[in-house]
Amino acid sequence: MKIPTVLSIAGSDPSGGAGIQGDIKTIFAEGCYGMGVVTGLTVQNTLGVSDVMPVPTDFLYRQIDEVISDIKPEATKIGMIVSAEQVDVIVGLIKRHSLENVIVDPVIAPTSGAAFASEEVMKSMIEKLFPLSTLVTPNLPEAKRICEIIGYQNLKLEDDGQMQAQAKFQSQIKTQVQSQSQFQSQTLIHGNSANQSAPELACFIGQRCGCSVLIKGGHAEGSSSTDYLWTASDENMMGCTTEFIGDRVETTSSHGTGCALSSSIAANMAKGHTLEAAIEIGKGYVTSALKSDMHIGTGNGSIDHGALVRK
Repeated sequence: MKIPTVLSIAGSDPSGGAGIQGDIKTIFAEGCYGMGVVTGLTVQNTLGVSDVMPVPTDFLYRQIDEVISDIKPEATKIGMIVSAEQVDVIVGLIKRHSLENVIVDPVIAPTSGAAFASEEVMKSMIEKLFPLSTLVTPNLPEAKRICEIIGYQNLKLEDDGQMQAQAKFQSQIKTQVQSQSQFQSQTLIHGNSANQSAPELACFIGQRCGCSVLIKGGHAEGSSSTDYLWTASDENMMGCTTEFIGDRVETTSSHGTGCALSSSIAANMAKGHTLEAAIEIGKGYVTSALKSDMHIGTGNGSIDHGALVRK
């Protein structure tokens, strides 16, 4: 029997709701074989994160290289990255092993507690990791921060392909400004993302970094939770935006939603689903995990990773 393989490169959550622990639970629930490489150890429970200890870069390299040399993943999910040096290690190994179906969940900070990724780390991810990714999955606050960093920093590009992507992007921006489109690229370029909509943010990040972008709607207001996917299109200069509309679930157990969604998408791409289909399935998985309203701990408890398995 052949089982699709998925590698998670992420931090450890000893409370079990997010990070490597949550990823492996999700990958198993989606019927795949999960592998885990730890980027950092955290001190946390359902009340928040109090400390983070990075894994040394040489040890991180050995973890990833040893696993991939033996078990080639059909999809890779990347979560918490603690240093710019870790970004370099991961980028180098993605290239060396020609990894496909790379899903990046750019974790900047947990809902409560210590920050995971500094601006230096985010800048390095934007420059080097995003262009190698199949999909990047920021929530709304993370997407705004990414756009601000892109706008404020004079980011360099790693290779000719990225430079061509930037030239194409700048040409598109010029055309959009001249035509007075609704996409406020001039404002974004100067770092002000506060008033931009999720589709606009997704378009900006995707065009600038050369990857598909899914902006999660859990932090937005309203009775529904709508995610927006931006993908490049040969037919449309602005690319294509797809909506994934879901129920907003009121619960005190929402820890690990971002990790679960990105891991579910990776697992379903490993099973051969298209990106759009994998997102749709992943959104359904997370919604079921939230609706279970599992009560663990005294703070924001974990989602129920086994909700669909028990049905």
